[in-house]
This record gives sequence, C-alpha cells and structure tokens, in this order.
Amino acid sequence: MEKIVKRSWRRRAALTAAIATVAAATTMGAASVSAASEQGTAPATGQEIVEALTGLLPEGTEITESFGEGYQDSEYPYAYVEATDNTGGATTIDVGVHRSTGDWREYAGCPEDIDEGDAEDGFLGDCVETELSDGRLLSVNTWEYETDGTGEGEDGEAYHAIGWDVWLEGPGSPDFANESGRSVYLSQYKDLTEVADAGAYVPVLDEAQLAEAAQSQVWQDLLAALDAEYGEPVEEEWEGPDGPQIPAAQLQDTFRSLAPEGIEVTPVEAGEEEVDYASLLVDDGRGAVLVDIFAFGPWDEEGFDEGIDFDAAADEEFGPQCEHTILDNGDELNVCAWAPSDDDPLGLWSATVYYADGSSLDITQYNVADWDSDPTRADAPLSVDQLADIATDSAWQDLFGASAV
Repeated sequence: MEKIVKRSWRRRAALTAAIATVAAATTMGAASVSAASEQGTAPATGQEIVEALTGLLPEGTEITESFGEGYQDSEYPYAYVEATDNTGGATTIDVGVHRSTGDWREYAGCPEDIDEGDAEDGFLGDCVETELSDGRLLSVNTWEYETDGTGEGEDGEAYHAIGWDVWLEGPGSPDFANESGRSVYLSQYKDLTEVADAGAYVPVLDEAQLAEAAQSQVWQDLLAALDAEYGEPVEEEWEGPDGPQIPAAQLQDTFRSLAPEGIEVTPVEAGEEEVDYASLLVDDGRGAVLVDIFAFGPWDEEGFDEGIDFDAAADEEFGPQCEHTILDNGDELNVCAWAPSDDDPLGLWSATVYYADGSSLDITQYNVADWDSDPTRADAPLSVDQLADIATDSAWQDLFGASAV
C-alpha cells in the first residue's frame, strides 16, 4: 500500500540528534549496493559502521570525511560520511538506528501535521510512504529550499540546498515484555549555493538506492545487537533540577492576590497532583488571554549555564525584545516582549526571576485564550512592567521557602 503525501521539508526524526560528534577524516573505496546488502555482521565500532555505510554507496565513490559510533560505543549508533559528487564538491550522507518505547506506529510514516511548502516561500517537498509486506513503513521524503536571502527575517545570504530523508520503521523485538519499535534513518544532503549549474547535480544515491540502502540487513543486525547489548529500551526522562513542589492551586492563588485592580483572574483547571506549573486566564474586559506560571528548583553548576547572554537576546532584530536587570537584593530579572506581527499573530510577554540559590520563576502571558483558538487580541491585559511587578513580589519567595520546609 502506497500513499503520496505533500509535506514540508522541515520534518526531521529524533534520530538526527545522534548524528553529530567529533570528526575523523578518512578516504576509502566502496562496493555496490547489492554487494553490501549481503553484510550480516552488526558494526560494533565507529570504523565498522562507517564501512557498513560506505559499502552501500556506488562503486568507486570517494569518501573525504567520515566518523561514527558502533553499538559498543553507544546505544545510539550512527555513521556520517562526505562523498565526492559530480560537482567536485561533497554530498553528506548519514545513517542512524533507534529503538523506541510504546506504539511505534504513533509517529511512523510521512508527517501529517506540518504545513506544506510552496514555491513562494522557497520550500518544495514531498513524501512517499509505503507499507512493506511485513508491515513496516518505508517513508522517503525529498525537499529543496532556495532563497536569495532578501525575504523577511533573512540575513541577506543566498542559500540553495536539496535533501532526501528515509525512515524505515517497524515493531521491536517480540521477546520484550513491553511494546517497542525499531527505526532506521538515512539522509542525503547537498548544499547547492555555490554550485554554478545546480540543475546538473546528480546525487550519490538516487531515491531507489536510498530506499534499498535503508532496508539493508546490516541495520537490522545492528538493532538486534543493541537489544542484546542494552536490553529492552526504556523511555528516557529529562533530568532537570528537582522542582520546589508548589501545588498549582497555590501558584494560581498567589498570582490572583498580586494582580492589579481591574484584572479578572480565572484559574485553568489543573490535575490534583500538578506542581510547579499552573495556567490562568486574565482579562481586562477586552478579551481573556492565557498566562503560564513555572517554578523551577535550583540548578547545580553542571546543569545551569550562568553565562546567559541577555544583552545578545535583546539585540536580536527578529525575536523577543528583552531587558535584563539585577535587582537590589541580587536577584536577576529578565523581561521579554515578543509582539505579534502579520506573519506570526501570536504574541507573548514574560517576566523571569532568577534567585540567588539558582531557582527561578517564570510568568508568561500570551494573546490567546487556549491553544486551539486564534489570538484573542493584538495586545495583552498586563504590560511587561506589571508582569515584572508581579514576578518580583516577595510572596513568591515565601512560597518557594514554604515548599522547601
């Protein structure tokens, strides 16, 4: 079963996060796709996985740079190569495999929720999704982007690139107690900006070869080796600082007590066990908007970078306009305003306080009443100065202190 889905080029699988590390240059020859598909040994080292990838390239392909990690190096093995193409430059090709928890079909296949590209904004792309006879999904996404750099929000630099992304996704090992998934991600990318005749470019691998390379048995052997080496995959959890454990209702009550006269505050229902986060609606009589409150616990020295460049953020031509202040008690206040525009009607205004112990409070106001509706208004009920007055009130520190007892 095959369907063609026109989609934006922007979709990148989570696997791409694994494809970046220290490079080691090398040059090597390569065998044909059909010959390489006979490989049955899982690549254990970086050199072996690079050899597995280069073995899937056309015979005689020259590799100018390569690096990678095998299953003995990482639970997220990958390989990256730069191959000489017919322009005299290099085409980038990378591959990675990934094991996931839960229903693998939830995010499998061509994306369904991304805006389509078109010639007017410089993006063109399409995605072809095929269900294989064994039930796995093979998706081949092609995209091209070209701009002269003069569009709104661009830096004046021309840019032209073309790329292919291939995903092969299916179920994980039946021997595991819980449902899981396996996926292979293969991509090919070429920067055409400096190529005199971009139309003459011939990719190292055409779409059929990319699809065949993604289905090579070597990647399934590698996934099986990961199962044996690391056991059943587990859902990864973000390890941030422990929060102060302030119930949502207390955050809402504190905000309501500090809101200026004339502002109606309505709590947004939260779960009984919700802590360190709360939402409210604020209304000055001209339309209610959403306010989010986040309370963060102290970061240790390794988890928090004290070198935040607030001034650089404020100088950005496109983005939030921010002002950073050191308060009399040594706390730091960062106030930002990101006004809506014709291109992006969503506006946000925020005040963030960083306390001496490393904990922080963030209050952000939007111009929407909920995330399923269009913006309610172009402005907001509370000014950034009013948000700052609320956020810097000592009642919040009393709340942080009470939760720590």
